Amino acid sequence: DREKLDFETIPLAWEDLQMVSEFSDRKEELKADHTSYLRQHPEIRALLSDFLLSLLLRKPNNVFQFAREYFLPFAPRRSPQPNLNAQAQ
Repeated sequence: DREKLDFETIPLAWEDLQMVSEFSDRKEELKADHTSYLRQHPEIRALLSDFLLSLLLRKPNNVFQFAREYFLPFAPRRSPQPNLNAQAQ
C-alpha cells in the first residue's frame, strides 16, 4: 500500500515576483537591441540565408565541419602566433 506524500505549497515571495519581472524586462530589452542590430546590418540575414540554403542543399553529415569550411573564407588572416607553452619549457 502506497503512502500518500503531502507537499507543502510555498507561496511566491515578493522577491521572486520581482526577479521574474526583472528577467522579463531584460529579455525585452535584449530582443529590442538584437532586432535593432539586425535592421542596421541586413547583410547578416543574407549571409545566414546563403549558409542555410547551402547547408540544406548539401546535407552534410558533419554540420560543424561544413560550417567551418563555409565561413573560413570570411575569417581574417592572422599571422601564426608563437606557441607560448613550448617557450615556457
